[in-house]
Amino acid sequence: MAADWGGVRDMGGGVAMPVPAPVPVPTYDADSDWYVGLMLGGNLSQSASITDTDINLFGDSSPGHFARDDGDLPMSPIFGLTFGRYLTPSLRAEIAIDYTPEYQISNDFRLGYVATNSAPNTSVGGIDTNAYSISRTDTVKLSRTTGLVNLIYDIDTGTRFTPYIGGGGGFSWRRLRRTYDESATCIGAINSIDGPYDPGTCSGNPSLPADTSTTKGSMTKNQINLAAAVQAGVATNLTESIIWDNGWQMLWEQGAISSHVPSASGGNRIVYKDAVLQQFRSGLRIKFD
Repeated sequence: MAADWGGVRDMGGGVAMPVPAPVPVPTYDADSDWYVGLMLGGNLSQSASITDTDINLFGDSSPGHFARDDGDLPMSPIFGLTFGRYLTPSLRAEIAIDYTPEYQISNDFRLGYVATNSAPNTSVGGIDTNAYSISRTDTVKLSRTTGLVNLIYDIDTGTRFTPYIGGGGGFSWRRLRRTYDESATCIGAINSIDGPYDPGTCSGNPSLPADTSTTKGSMTKNQINLAAAVQAGVATNLTESIIWDNGWQMLWEQGAISSHVPSASGGNRIVYKDAVLQQFRSGLRIKFD
């Protein structure tokens, strides 16, 4: 018996020592960390250069009287959709699609001004230049759809509130829609060789607009350019799978989009470029398996 039990102490019925259970190893199930989000927001402000080629009555040519200053552009809404995945517990990648409906980038009233147009005179030589008194309305509206691939880092605070920072790149699809209506009357002309025509008369040059003309119409232009953005915000866990997201985004758009339409002045061109937008976005993200 002594040999079987290993000694007198074992015969005494001592209490067995429990073996500690293994410490659980944290696991990460990436398959359960996809998410989709719906966002609403607004373009709060934007820095952009908007120029119009026609001069105004005072001879100013920049930005031109039809072009609004960027500080006068209205705030506009944003409707967004995101689809993403957590790469690690703190790092996620997402595709974000935002749409901004049309908003006006031109002054919306009828303006009167004087402009000139020139063409060679094939009969007597030299260059004919007609001066026109122009009355014009011009409405230019811009909309955009942006698609970005973002990498976002969530900062763990140990609470239901999670600040985050991120950035990404992609494209901006802008749509420029324009309607115009112009009436023009020639008020005088000059030839570079023979000098001024008789007062109140015009050159009659067939390469120039008629002494009186009316031009109206509309046009639409679509253009895709590169875009990039940086983001920051705070996410709030409402439940294990529903997250309320509030954030700021600064969006940069590469390149210019322009519109050129007929005019007695030889054509009117409005350009929108160098855009940087400050945006606020708020919405819900829903995690799913």
